[in-house]
Amino acid sequence: MPTWNHLHPALVHFPIALLLVAPLLVVAGLAWPAQRRGLHTAALILLGLGFAGLVLALLSGEAVTRYARATADLQASVRDHELAAQWTTLLFAGICPAFAVLWALPLLRKRPLARALDLGLMALWLLLATAGALALARTAHAGGHLVHDLHTHAAPEPRVE
Repeated sequence: MPTWNHLHPALVHFPIALLLVAPLLVVAGLAWPAQRRGLHTAALILLGLGFAGLVLALLSGEAVTRYARATADLQASVRDHELAAQWTTLLFAGICPAFAVLWALPLLRKRPLARALDLGLMALWLLLATAGALALARTAHAGGHLVHDLHTHAAPEPRVE
């Protein structure tokens, strides 16, 4: 099993994909009302898995930073990536539960929301999800800069013998 810091490159791709696809399922559900409940349920599952992956990626990324402190430029880029990751995680900490509430409201009320209110809330959520997607893309870009431009890679933890 790879050390914790080696998991970061493998972990980061899953939340990116899941969190970017989920809003597309929400839009598909709005465009295809007969399949809305199923598509929105799938989006909710992707959001939950994506957020869990985002937290794991954040934690494993912090393990990598112990090995990436060589130059001032590298330190600045690592800090930029860390701050972007923290901001993105904070955004999705609000976006994911907000969608869960929107998904559960009709069940809790035992009747659907008024059409205008429902569409307005979904439009607001999609706007927030767009902000989250942009933050996620910024974080991914900063990580890609570290790997591809500055050639930073997770180093194995020293063996204790």
